[in-house]
Amino acid sequence: MNKPAIPNSTAEKAHQKALKLIYRHTHRDFKGLRDGTKEILTPRGLVSLDDLTESEVAERLPSALKKEAARLKTTAKGVAL
Repeated sequence: MNKPAIPNSTAEKAHQKALKLIYRHTHRDFKGLRDGTKEILTPRGLVSLDDLTESEVAERLPSALKKEAARLKTTAKGVAL
């Protein structure tokens, strides 16, 4: 994947947040750590999050966002107001 020209740009921060969500909501049987690098299983094999293609991110992000919304909704119900 191509790295953004400006490492701390808004686009880069959004991309990193997307990768974090994808990793969080990938089943533990399909993710892991190798030498401190987070990896997930793709049709290409185990791939570092930073090496995911844009299409792989786009494929996984909607599901991760849906799961995150459900998680936040459940968490909000448990909070005493």
